[in-house]
Amino acid sequence: MSVFPRSARSSPRASRAARLPAALTRIPPSPAIAVTALLLAVVVGHLFADGHTKYAVGLVLGICYAPLVLLNLPLAFAVYIAVLFLKNVTALSVAPNSMGVLVLLGWLGMLMNRPGRTGVLREQSRLLCAVALFAIWLSLSVLWASNSYEAANGVQVWLTAMLAFVIALSALRTQRHIKVVAAAFIVGAVVSVCYGIATGALSATATTLSETAVQGRFTGGGGDPNDQAAGFLVAMFLCVGMWSLTRGKAARAGLLLAFTSVAVGFFATQSRGGFIALAFAAITGFVLLPRQRKRLLGLAGAAGLGFGALALASPVGVARITDIGGGTSGRSDLWTVAWRIFVNHPWLGIGLANFQSVEPGYTLKSGPLNRADLIAEAPHLVHNVYLQMLTECGVIGFALFMLVLVACMRASWLAARRFDAIGRVGYGDLARAVLMAEIAMLSALFFISDGEDFRLWVLLGLGPALLSLARRTKPVHETTTTGELPPPAPGLSRDGRRRLLAIE
Repeated sequence: MSVFPRSARSSPRASRAARLPAALTRIPPSPAIAVTALLLAVVVGHLFADGHTKYAVGLVLGICYAPLVLLNLPLAFAVYIAVLFLKNVTALSVAPNSMGVLVLLGWLGMLMNRPGRTGVLREQSRLLCAVALFAIWLSLSVLWASNSYEAANGVQVWLTAMLAFVIALSALRTQRHIKVVAAAFIVGAVVSVCYGIATGALSATATTLSETAVQGRFTGGGGDPNDQAAGFLVAMFLCVGMWSLTRGKAARAGLLLAFTSVAVGFFATQSRGGFIALAFAAITGFVLLPRQRKRLLGLAGAAGLGFGALALASPVGVARITDIGGGTSGRSDLWTVAWRIFVNHPWLGIGLANFQSVEPGYTLKSGPLNRADLIAEAPHLVHNVYLQMLTECGVIGFALFMLVLVACMRASWLAARRFDAIGRVGYGDLARAVLMAEIAMLSALFFISDGEDFRLWVLLGLGPALLSLARRTKPVHETTTTGELPPPAPGLSRDGRRRLLAIE
């Protein structure tokens, strides 16, 4: 028998206290907390006064962000993803690294305090083995790289991105977690676009050079316009995937507004590679996903509105996108040199992140080049992640890389089928949107060398995370007395349902 009266046990105050995180209930009231807060405020004010804005902002974000990591790691991880769209803004330049370290520490603490969270990692052991083999091969490439320092730095960046993949796979365990992270991609893209518009980058001239416009091309949160266009593509497809899970006219209107604003930013980047990736992903989805054709047509209509808005704000940008024959900014020469290097080092490659160190020596060996200055005088990246992988890591590294990509996309496809089979059509649509976003971003990487983008690896992690979640989710109309299968989803026979439920 309980020693507490029934009224006390059922009071709202008692129930709210019971729901408080244990970490909060163990914090004793202490003057030290107030003193620490005062000292931190003094330090932040001193940094602002001395003009060290980015360090002050980083410290403030760290102070506010650390408790969130301790209390709600998936939400903190989602905030981190959103900030990645603004990582090149000067005031926030130190924020992503600081937030990433805190997320890593929080994830390690989660694994130590909750051993059950490793079940997903065991379930996806084959995929993780492929990722581990790929990471080992990248690390081994340092041994034969001519510039081992650059190779080691490249390995560090790639391994950190793959760690983000593992965190996404193990930390996102509920439907709410997946929705929050998908929303983070959308929010981050919208904030990036709004920031760029607020700073006047949408109407920048062809000679503008700033955080939000590079030679007249829109970047929003700064950085390379092509990289940002790839991130905008992901947000656009996830907007479509979130439609079925969004309830209420106001929420759906906000989602449509978000899609249109991101589409404006996407076209304003003037990324021809991004435009080709969007078209390829849409056509692929139209062929492979017949049930999604209406939504894809709606996506095309909303994208058309964004393209029209760009035409009014920046006619020069539209002219660049539609000028397919206007040249490749030296990409064809870079690809020619990269292929010649691969032919000479087909199996092992030249070492990760070593293309820029080796390419000047191939200027005269690659035949006539239109932009030899981009190779001999100011060496550039390959601007094609697949050709980069062939050149720097050889056939073996390329095969392992493609194995990981295909496995993640397959997981997204199986997750969509599984969710459909158990009647969770909304999450099936989200899994299909993740698949389309993966296809779009991987298509964009055919024109850029950004395979270590954290957003890409988090997106890749969403597929296996959704598949594990689908396997743990019970059918909507599951009966426990007769043991019969739930009603089949639209377009699926009962035999088809039985086969899908057997997917493990």
